[in-house]
Amino acid sequence: MQLDELEKCIDLEIVKTEKRRLEIFLGILVIALILLLANITFFPTAISETFLDNRSIMLGIYTSAGFIVILLISRWMVGKIAHCEKPLPVWYKYYSVISDSAIPFIWLYYIIKWEGNGIFLDSPLIFIFVPIIIVSALYLNFWISFLNGVIISAIYAIIIFWTFESYDTSSMLPSIVYYTKAVMFLVAGTCAGLVASELNKRLTVSIKTQEERDEIESLFNKQVSKEVVQALKDSGEASFKINASVLFLDIRNFTHRVQFLSPEEVNKFQNKFFGPIMDCIHNNNGIINQLMGDGLMASFATEEGDSPELAFKAARDILQTVSQMNKSNWDQEIKVGIGIHNGEIIAGNIGNSTRQQFSISGIPVITAARLEQMTKDYNCTWLVSSSFYEEVKHLKNNGSSLGLVKLKGIDQEMEIIKLA
Repeated sequence: MQLDELEKCIDLEIVKTEKRRLEIFLGILVIALILLLANITFFPTAISETFLDNRSIMLGIYTSAGFIVILLISRWMVGKIAHCEKPLPVWYKYYSVISDSAIPFIWLYYIIKWEGNGIFLDSPLIFIFVPIIIVSALYLNFWISFLNGVIISAIYAIIIFWTFESYDTSSMLPSIVYYTKAVMFLVAGTCAGLVASELNKRLTVSIKTQEERDEIESLFNKQVSKEVVQALKDSGEASFKINASVLFLDIRNFTHRVQFLSPEEVNKFQNKFFGPIMDCIHNNNGIINQLMGDGLMASFATEEGDSPELAFKAARDILQTVSQMNKSNWDQEIKVGIGIHNGEIIAGNIGNSTRQQFSISGIPVITAARLEQMTKDYNCTWLVSSSFYEEVKHLKNNGSSLGLVKLKGIDQEMEIIKLA
């Protein structure tokens, strides 16, 4: 992934987190407004003893409601930005930081002024700056979180100075306690910035790692089916057992045909021939397990297991395709041999810790290979095992039995069927 693409991906993630940030604050403010209204309704005496000026009570309601409206507008803007798949504008980030920090201080300033009492410096409202600073890390930008801490710390320090200079604070804690709290907001902003920076780095690494995994899986998907990839993931092992039909194909007299061709010409011939053949296999949900210079091995299975009908249809399509290519593509006719058998195979990675290759193995694989080789002995194109034929004879019932035959390397004799 290119740097600009990576940055765009991170920017889009920031848009998502901004939506969550706004939703968190909306939830907090709605709860706070409900609690305030509940206190006014059920504990009017306590409220009237706390706030001597009636304007103070209404200011709390209006400030909370106004903050909610501002956040709803911000949520709407972010939704529009997300819909367009654009990053958050820089101005929005700083606007958000400043507005989130300033609004609670507006309430604090007027409450102290109207009530004439600095005790509201200890108001629970001050704690709202803690989540404001914490969630600013979701911008994944050190300087935004740091600026948030600076603004909150500076404004709080100014209000502390103004309060102690203008009002009677004899009943309050020493001013150093409040200035220390202001410094702690700055420290919190710095810490949030460091967390944001670290999250940015980790997210970048995570996206790069996932991109590399996706590329590897994409390459693997070109070699095997998505079902096999998922089966390997689900099993958590390097291999798994599965019932499948195995098809071997070989080009007759391949060496004689290409002996006078250059390597480039051989490669061109192989691509021209195997391209349509591979399409026949893929179109029938087959997997090409191995591609040799003069042939290939493929397997056919579904999530339910063996799928001989797919293997049969693929072989039939291959022979039709070869026939069509012989009419138009080649100066010399190409003949092929096909052998198919079905049964339980082992599918997975074969090799060591340094080098592995996905392949299949088992008696059905060996049997299918032997059947393909025997097409030369019987001067035919297509041989299958009787067990495979029983599964597909409703598609082609004119197969000819060649009787029980002993295959090379296999002790038990097997009935084989010749298909035209």
